[in-house]
Amino acid sequence: MASAKDQYKGEMSVTTIKTYRNKRNPNKYLEVHNDGHYHNSLKQYMFWSKNPDGAVLSNPIKNVTGDRKLHRWRKENLNVLLEDYELAEG
Repeated sequence: MASAKDQYKGEMSVTTIKTYRNKRNPNKYLEVHNDGHYHNSLKQYMFWSKNPDGAVLSNPIKNVTGDRKLHRWRKENLNVLLEDYELAEG
């Protein structure tokens, strides 16, 4: 019988990351990390590329909110959360 180590030898886990922007607050984002199976992990952050007066910042600001860790969400709960978000471009 093959050991657990040998059983997964050669398999690669590909994580896809999609970024979503909040519909009501364009500075609020979610990163959804999917491991290719059933696990979705989230990281929320705020992102500013302009000052309040509209001037473009030379160094955009990204502020990760909460405890700065990825948190797992079930697919059905994630879909409810993503109703307030849209897929960010690029």
